[in-house]
Amino acid sequence: MSGARAQVNTPNGVQVPPAALFTYLDAWPNTNAQLQSFQNDIKNGFYGPSCIVLNDYTRQYNCHGYAWHVSTGGNQIGIKADAGGVTPYVAGVNPSYTQTSYNGTAGKLRVRYSGDHSAVTTYDLGKFISKWGAGPLVKHNTGDVPPGYGVPASYWTCKYAPPLTSVYLDGNLISGSFQNTTWGSHNMQIFWGLDPDTGPTFSSTAGSTIVNNQSSGTVNFAFNGPSNNGGLSIAFCGAPRYSFTFFKLSGAKMQVYPNPAKDEDVVTISSDSGEDIQAVNMDNQVNRIARICLSDERQRVLQDYLPNTEGNVTTVKLNAGLKGTYFLKATFEDGTVQTKRILIGK
Repeated sequence: MSGARAQVNTPNGVQVPPAALFTYLDAWPNTNAQLQSFQNDIKNGFYGPSCIVLNDYTRQYNCHGYAWHVSTGGNQIGIKADAGGVTPYVAGVNPSYTQTSYNGTAGKLRVRYSGDHSAVTTYDLGKFISKWGAGPLVKHNTGDVPPGYGVPASYWTCKYAPPLTSVYLDGNLISGSFQNTTWGSHNMQIFWGLDPDTGPTFSSTAGSTIVNNQSSGTVNFAFNGPSNNGGLSIAFCGAPRYSFTFFKLSGAKMQVYPNPAKDEDVVTISSDSGEDIQAVNMDNQVNRIARICLSDERQRVLQDYLPNTEGNVTTVKLNAGLKGTYFLKATFEDGTVQTKRILIGK
């Protein structure tokens, strides 16, 4: 086996040990003629009548590479279980899968066999899909596998939130977690990067009501108050949620400078008027910033701040090591929120 071609991370971002990654050599473990003969035997029912070859033999990845990495949108790479390659997916810090039971028709569960083999379940009764070493990708009954693979020993379901690739509100592409909108009914379309075991679950936050919930990634909702903010939360496989907050402008006009900023900079948040940071709610009452937080593009909160207000500005200090696009979210005393995109570089 040759060395690994790239770093591999689990869906939750934990690195797979480099020693567990490999690619097959051109003539190892079998010649092309031997692999073709193996594939023909599979098609001819040598390992069981249920076997269907889905893709021809390839040395690009093995059974563990397919089940735990390729099937979640990763590149084609071999993973060795005996070198700890599967462990980061199911145990340790922030595992991407948790053990579960199998009823025969649950799709997309990951399967660990008693031998050195992994597979993925389908929605067809008792049917799995797995890569047979350097051989082909095969759909098969649970027991129709080479004898050395053993029998299914444990089943695993995902517990990760796939990255969102794009979100549309009423047909318009939006960015960030916080958006201006109007009262009434709306439609949101969510497109995500990986294919988890189950689709998204939508839930409404204060000020919004779910009208229709579809696992396809489209949700209809009504933004109906009683406050001037509300929104949606999205969960995949019980993993941490993405949250979208919608609000009507309250009158505050946030300015952030310097922007772009550098890590460890002191960032100032000010208003166009030069007065104390404030927002005017729908009753024309003034309220000030109660909290500020910094989040990344995946809506994960990285830092929370208590406003440090002096005169007409509020300042926050950035931590070292930040780089990229982030969002400063200000929460006002009446619960309304506003956000400002900030670019941080070294």
